[in-house]
Amino acid sequence: MTKFNNVDLGTYGKEYKKKRMIESIQGMSDREFEMVLKAVKAVEEMRENKYPFMGNFLQLEVVDSKEDFSCKMPISRDLLNPYRIVYGGITALFADMAMGWMLEELIEGKDKVVTLDMNVNYHNPGRGKELIAHCRLNHRAQNIMQASCRIENEKGEVIVTATATFLHLIRAPRVDRY
Repeated sequence: MTKFNNVDLGTYGKEYKKKRMIESIQGMSDREFEMVLKAVKAVEEMRENKYPFMGNFLQLEVVDSKEDFSCKMPISRDLLNPYRIVYGGITALFADMAMGWMLEELIEGKDKVVTLDMNVNYHNPGRGKELIAHCRLNHRAQNIMQASCRIENEKGEVIVTATATFLHLIRAPRVDRY
């Protein structure tokens, strides 16, 4: 069950949950309110662009490059750990999403890819204004794809390198049975 200020929300109606949420929002600092607003915007964009919540929350955007695929994300305060650098898990998530996005651009129709294995190497602290992921398809054999990713900040400093193996999920055409 979901808890909200130590109240079990599973036992209350939707109206109570909304009321509690409004009360909580009214008591937030400007910074906390901006984070909630960012999450709400990500949900709204998810409905429009059909891209996953986290991609919208991280504000991922494709950029032109000489690589197979590149995308970027701004570094915002809500992504920083107590040392004022981007959480390692965020950069790993960014690498995974960027490589997956690249591969889904290469496959057809409603097929998808899922990560089977990923190796992440951290080189420098995630500092700056934005992170840019440069991805490459390294190998493809039947339904297995291997990719690599280099994440840099806007100054060109390498923050993370990652490699991953993906499974290409081939979705068969739907057949109506009558």
